Amino acid sequence: MKLAYDHGGEGDKLLVLLHGLGATRHVWKPILAQARWTGRWIAPDLRGHGASPHAGDYSLAAYADDIGKLVNAHAPSNEIVVLGHSMGGAVALELASGSYGFTPKQVFGVGIKVLWNDDERAGMRRW
Repeated sequence: MKLAYDHGGEGDKLLVLLHGLGATRHVWKPILAQARWTGRWIAPDLRGHGASPHAGDYSLAAYADDIGKLVNAHAPSNEIVVLGHSMGGAVALELASGSYGFTPKQVFGVGIKVLWNDDERAGMRRW
């Protein structure tokens, strides 16, 4: 899976920014403009979002595998921090397992929905 992404910065540290369901990498632009991050960063469009291709598998493991391959191919680092919003936060937590080619030094998940009612689960299955 070849993901579309933006990247920038310099140094040994790498910040991986993961957007939420239905969003794109562009949601991070205002934050990056104000950020005090002193290393490199990468913000991909997750599969099926933005300019990244669609796929048949939208499991957290599939998303995490895509990110693992991107990070290792683009910018391997010994100090990787992953920040995810909403669904991107759930992917970030999956990456924390260290099963995708790197083990993040820190993982942050913001705004992750953990309780779903029956109507919401049915809607996700339809989507």
